[in-house]
Amino acid sequence: MAGIAYAAAAAAATVTGARHRRGLAAATKPLPLLVLAVETARGFRSRRPLDNALLAGAVAFSAAGDRAMLLEEFAPDGPGKDRRLQIGASLFAGAQLCLTGAMVRRGARPTTSGMAVRTLILAESATVLATHRPRLLPVLGTYGNALGLMSATADAMPTAQPRMRRGGWLFLASDLTIINRRHLIRDPRLAGVAEAWVLASYFAAQWLLVTGLADPN
Repeated sequence: MAGIAYAAAAAAATVTGARHRRGLAAATKPLPLLVLAVETARGFRSRRPLDNALLAGAVAFSAAGDRAMLLEEFAPDGPGKDRRLQIGASLFAGAQLCLTGAMVRRGARPTTSGMAVRTLILAESATVLATHRPRLLPVLGTYGNALGLMSATADAMPTAQPRMRRGGWLFLASDLTIINRRHLIRDPRLAGVAEAWVLASYFAAQWLLVTGLADPN
């Protein structure tokens, strides 16, 4: 039932976000993370305190980051928009570090090759950002490193957990699309499709990663 509720909430948030309706997006975007928080809390007693803290941190930082990114999305161009993007990136960096810490406690150790592949992939979005909004590169570059580390760590889980690996790659793909959509896509219909992908892949990644780590086995 939790999976159905999450899918429904994620679908609503994706549709309203892709249609760029501020009021509806503000009402629906928090719902998937709320469902995820409730689902995660169900296994509270079966996990160690630090694992619970890391999972709670991942969800809380992500929820706060969602809010910051929603405000950034509808803010006029200027310093205020950039500031909200920096705040969102910083909050999501906290979420990535919490996820990485939880995976490390499960025995995951990112490999050099895994990090190298993700660094090369993220170089594309870093180049786009350096070209269009270079003043944001220090903060967003730091976030990119945290994201790459999380994705590489998810790929190195010692037990067979394909959902973790898929979640790590989906999170990476979602964030790459954000930068490209903002700066390279000019057609409104194509931008709407890209935003739908950003949100759908992001919510899928959150479910795969958090529920994967919430499972005590």
